Amino acid sequence: MKIGILTFWWSEDNYGQQLQAYALQRYLRDAGHDAFLIRYNHENEKGSPLWKKCIKALNFVKLVKVLKNKIRRAKVNIEQSKNDRKFSDFRKDFINFSETSFNSYDELKQNPPNADCYIVGSDQVWNPYCIGGEKSYSFENSVNAYFLNFGSENIKRMSYAASWGTTNISKKVEDLATPLLKRFDFVSVREESGIELCKQCGFQNSEWVCDPTLLLKAVDYRKIYQNQNIRKQNRTFLLLYMLNNEFKYDIQKVYDFAEKKNLQVVYVTGNGVVDNRQKFFATIPEWLYLVDNAEYVITNSFHCGVFSTIFGTKFGVIPLCGVHTGMNARFDSLFKLRGIEQRFLTDDFSVVEKEFVAKNVKVSEKFLEELNLVH
Repeated sequence: MKIGILTFWWSEDNYGQQLQAYALQRYLRDAGHDAFLIRYNHENEKGSPLWKKCIKALNFVKLVKVLKNKIRRAKVNIEQSKNDRKFSDFRKDFINFSETSFNSYDELKQNPPNADCYIVGSDQVWNPYCIGGEKSYSFENSVNAYFLNFGSENIKRMSYAASWGTTNISKKVEDLATPLLKRFDFVSVREESGIELCKQCGFQNSEWVCDPTLLLKAVDYRKIYQNQNIRKQNRTFLLLYMLNNEFKYDIQKVYDFAEKKNLQVVYVTGNGVVDNRQKFFATIPEWLYLVDNAEYVITNSFHCGVFSTIFGTKFGVIPLCGVHTGMNARFDSLFKLRGIEQRFLTDDFSVVEKEFVAKNVKVSEKFLEELNLVH
């Protein structure tokens, strides 16, 4: 079966994004399918018309916010240009893309990818905040794209571990998603809480499934870094991996904990973190090596938590707050799915010291049936 996968793929510093895109495709191709990633990026959708931008510029608060974001992004771009993490090399070597690039939903509609089946997911493809925000001019286009509203009616449509990234959606999102979900042959979500959101949108039989990175084994990921020329650490270390999501935890406490343990802190960031701490700009193979070989991992990244369970590395999770609070449901689902205690970090580092044995996850029988993989 020829399968086109629609997910996030373009980051230059988010390791989990790249690895989830790789894992689902790898799983499907190993099963004998011709799976490829649809080269669509909602960030290329046309922005607000000029007149709206002019009105927004008259709002001082919004103007300051926009300027701060532009300054931060400029700093990130400078930092990334000086420290290439070689994500493009990873995509070239490990991900099979569609020949055509789609810069808008209109292009997807006019020239849809040739496939027998479309799968959307994983990652936060159904999170309104992550696909432009409900107030953005192109939001409806992004929703139509990530709910697979393109291509022939005869094409099978599925979601695999699509994440809403929140526990509540607005009436606007519900109204947009409801008619589109009716066209799906199979719907699965990454968080248990996503089942209720699917019901809210009229789809009663969605399933809670594991993140696609859990479809592969530790040995599969070790092959990626063992076959590469990577920079290894000279002493025992703690990996601190942080994304640019809102949290209240004092990171200095992690450094103090590491010093007491006589551990080096290897600090890696993603999603445009801007600070003055010394960072290690790991390639994807190096990041996998770090998670696998760290004495401890401390992170606010869902996928870093996932890979800690894959490699059996002791870890602690810094919970998110503010507009990102809803993303903590990802960790709740991970702990439950893997059969381990919650590992949210407080001032007491005892949670990091706890050993754990993560139980194996089962692949959805319905998903396998839809792919003709059940014999």
